[in-house]
Amino acid sequence: MLDVQNSIFVIQYSFSPANGSQILKNPPILKMRLLTSTRRDTTQRITQRENRVYGIVNYDEDNVYPQRIYAITSSAPTARNCVDTYGRFIGGAGFADLTFYQAIVNSDCQTMDKILSLVKKDMARFRGFALHVNVNAAGKITDIFHVPFEHVRMASESRKNESGFDYATYADWSREKRNNIRTDLITWFHAFDLAADAIAAQVESVGGWDKYKGQLLYVSMDEHSYPLASCDAVMESLYAEIQSDIRTTANLQNNFSAKSIMVHKGKFADEEARAEFETELTAFIGPEGADIIVVDVENDEEVPELIPITNNADDKLFEYTDTKLTNKIIRNFLIPKILLSVTDGGGFFNQEQVRDATMYYNMVTTEERIMLEAIFKKLGEGFYKNINPTADYSIIPIEFKISKADPPESLIQLLTNEYISDASKRNILTVLYGVAEEDAIKIYPDGSTNVGVTQTRKT
Repeated sequence: MLDVQNSIFVIQYSFSPANGSQILKNPPILKMRLLTSTRRDTTQRITQRENRVYGIVNYDEDNVYPQRIYAITSSAPTARNCVDTYGRFIGGAGFADLTFYQAIVNSDCQTMDKILSLVKKDMARFRGFALHVNVNAAGKITDIFHVPFEHVRMASESRKNESGFDYATYADWSREKRNNIRTDLITWFHAFDLAADAIAAQVESVGGWDKYKGQLLYVSMDEHSYPLASCDAVMESLYAEIQSDIRTTANLQNNFSAKSIMVHKGKFADEEARAEFETELTAFIGPEGADIIVVDVENDEEVPELIPITNNADDKLFEYTDTKLTNKIIRNFLIPKILLSVTDGGGFFNQEQVRDATMYYNMVTTEERIMLEAIFKKLGEGFYKNINPTADYSIIPIEFKISKADPPESLIQLLTNEYISDASKRNILTVLYGVAEEDAIKIYPDGSTNVGVTQTRKT
């Protein structure tokens, strides 16, 4: 019975005796039935189950999904580049209001711009972020701190009903520093709510202001649940890219040669002699390994034998696979390759391509910036003092301006076209290429005619 991509072949047959003494006159006919499964299983990407030991909801089965995401996106080169680029476009050029941009918002003297720079990285990686907000009795914000997203867990329903807490933070859910989780180091927070009665109730539930630790603003792009990471749909590709890099490194360390079996003939005097022999062999491995090995033997029967293991791996196949993985990861983030300095063999990029790619990815990341603007508006308006006098909480998108000193060929062709009016050319310079209006007028004054343009028409 063979299972080939959910299709099962059932083969019925019988053999005649090996010695041929009894040959069946009517041997059974070979029968084959094709059984095709119509079931299509789907795997839930993360599970969210109550952890009664710690009073939280597990972030995946092992409760370390965000830690796993952080590790893999830091190790897979294409994913890391994509996450960084995604984050840069989410944060853009920062807040438009300079006062708000530079406002110090916590006791660590961090500015609102610093908070945005930390938030955009978590948004790009996890599709969520968290902020610790301290408030006063009047319902005003006194401090805003960034909390690493991987540290936060939602409180279980039983924990909420018992204590009123909504979130827990802990720095070592993955148990990298300790074998066990210290429950006394888990910090519990109520959900963000600036209503004065809500704050009063929270303070009362913990036994007073001296025990109150503030609120946690938890943002998930998957609404009321843990978010799937931005790379979740291509996790397998990220693992494959890492494995490909490991293979490349292994090839380099082994001089890009096929593996071999060293057959040592004769017996070692003792285990110490065997260990010494094996240690000496390591001198021939790696990019700095020696090319010649000298072996002294007393007779021909003791000459060691080196048996090569044929390597049938096709480097072109690996190259194709690497390219396929890279393209798949980039497509997941919807990033134009030009923004990642990835070429398809077509040479360098020109300024227009970079500008168009920048405009496109600004459009792709508009939703994220709008969401952040709304959240930071709520934080700014809720702060105990006015930190945004213009009430402008917009984030400036990244802008790419084409160099005036080296105009692209298409711009030259456009501006030397005698069929385009000077007024239209001035608009093109100011709107599309960022040229100041007074400079555009100097180039194409009102009522001027195109100068120095020669056109030859076919008659």
